Amino acid sequence: MKRLVRVLDGLTAGVGSSSSPKDSDVVESLSQEHFNICKVVRHGFPFEPTAMAYDPVQHILAVGSKNGSMRMYPF
Repeated sequence: MKRLVRVLDGLTAGVGSSSSPKDSDVVESLSQEHFNICKVVRHGFPFEPTAMAYDPVQHILAVGSKNGSMRMYPF
């Protein structure tokens, strides 16, 4: 797992390195009504993954699939 984290850190370091998030104004338009939390009933890697994101602050890997499901893996 440590190897995967280092690879993901290398990928995120090269993306958008010219501007930091502090330079641009981010407008947050999300509210509590936009989210629906349900009980986790599936385990393992999702079928047909289409998106992947890693948060280095919280050490969470999120993988999204074609059917709209998202799984989060803590490191």
